[in-house]
Amino acid sequence: MATLSHFLTLNYYKGIVRKGYNMAVKIDLTGKEFGNLKVISLAVDIPGKKKKWLCRCKNCGSEVIVQGSNLQSGHSTQCKACQIKDTHKSNKKHGQTHTKLYYVWHSMINRCENPKNKSYCDYGEKGVSVCEEWNDSKNFFDWALSHGYKEGLEIDRIDTSGNYCPENCRWITRLKNANNKTNNRIISHNGEEKTLAEWARYYGVNYKSLHGKMSRGRSFDEAIAEAKTENEPKEGLFGEE
Repeated sequence: MATLSHFLTLNYYKGIVRKGYNMAVKIDLTGKEFGNLKVISLAVDIPGKKKKWLCRCKNCGSEVIVQGSNLQSGHSTQCKACQIKDTHKSNKKHGQTHTKLYYVWHSMINRCENPKNKSYCDYGEKGVSVCEEWNDSKNFFDWALSHGYKEGLEIDRIDTSGNYCPENCRWITRLKNANNKTNNRIISHNGEEKTLAEWARYYGVNYKSLHGKMSRGRSFDEAIAEAKTENEPKEGLFGEE
């Protein structure tokens, strides 16, 4: 039989839910250890977003900020530097250290994680990251070899604003990858759309010359016409009789 106390308590919580109060239990990870990471304090606590924690790596002493869910799920157990060192060791075991595929993996990690990398401004700084699964190079190599990788192909993100992960990546030729770059200039001409580099190849003109002319204010038609004349053989270079 329900008591008055039970009735009042039930209605109290119903009122809280109706008013939209957050009843989520706050979990304090301070002082807890997850692998080689020890949580020091809460670092980021923004309403509506996952909490991030300041952690210290017990291996090297460096401090990193890690998402709480990654700590609790076991995805994050050490800092990136120590993770890469461990990966180098495993690479030696599976023989991929000096291969082009290893270079692809290492470059991908570097431009997303290393602020000193010259391409970081186009990747890591814009929020592009590598999925947890691919932080382990073996997982990346297994995916690559089972999804058509061969020398000469480059990794490409299908959604250029998305991350590096199995569902958003594929292997394509260098030429196609160059045409997919977000900083490419798309030109509409005669009902067709091509990158400026593709139009240069289409008309058989020098890309740098074409790009330079358009940067100086020439229209596309003017730039193409001028670039074509540069390809024509010059007459009278040695004088005429």
